[in-house]
Amino acid sequence: MTTIIHGTPITPRAGLEQMAGRSFCVSFADPRDLATCIRLQDPAGMLMLDNGAFTAWRQGRGTIDREAFFAWANEAQAACPVAVAVIPDVIGGDEATNWLEAAYAVRQESDYPERLMFVWHMSDSLETLEKACRLFNFVAIGSCAEFDVQKNRKGYIARLRQANATINYVEAFHGRRPWIHLMRGTAMFPKAIRFESADSSNVARNHCRTRGQANHIGAFAERIEAPIRAAAAASPNGNTYATSNFAPREEIRDISPLPRAA
Repeated sequence: MTTIIHGTPITPRAGLEQMAGRSFCVSFADPRDLATCIRLQDPAGMLMLDNGAFTAWRQGRGTIDREAFFAWANEAQAACPVAVAVIPDVIGGDEATNWLEAAYAVRQESDYPERLMFVWHMSDSLETLEKACRLFNFVAIGSCAEFDVQKNRKGYIARLRQANATINYVEAFHGRRPWIHLMRGTAMFPKAIRFESADSSNVARNHCRTRGQANHIGAFAERIEAPIRAAAAASPNGNTYATSNFAPREEIRDISPLPRAA
């Protein structure tokens, strides 16, 4: 499976209709297209509900209202069976802090813990990635610091290969494989190994460049997706354990905090 998740909002709203049958990301920071995206969403894909924490941090608004985010996400997930909520993390926080955030989401806030996405940052330990892959159905990989996808692609790819080896270990020895999502990873997707999705805001930001062409928004999305699908077809993933990523799993509720460093 190779899924490109398109960022929103896409304006004008009428143009969003050209994206029917694709997958979307709707942010809590700007949820205006949510109802339309739920209606147009590919039932075999994923509707990603972003928490907007990075946007809030970048705009100097501090942390988001987590209870408000989960109230919004729970309602959206009730309406859409393939909606997945990205667990809020603390920008600049350490792994223990963000693991506590995940435990809080699982135990207290989410009505659908099987449809939570844990974000593993490349500067975090591979041990945390292993724990996340064993517990969660959805795990995102985020570039950061010395592994920034834009500033250090060689380092990014090297760390991505280490992450892939850890994910393969979980699959081989624990008999399950989570859905792995690459944050901002569309450009690197053809070089990635066995990852299920990546997100892109290219259509939302740049579709106006092809305005005037017939069905220009849908055609723009197709130009983004086609080479990635072709690369995936040329390098098949091979055998993998069948995993129902959207099915409830009691193991997720076994999450426990990481011990803090001395």
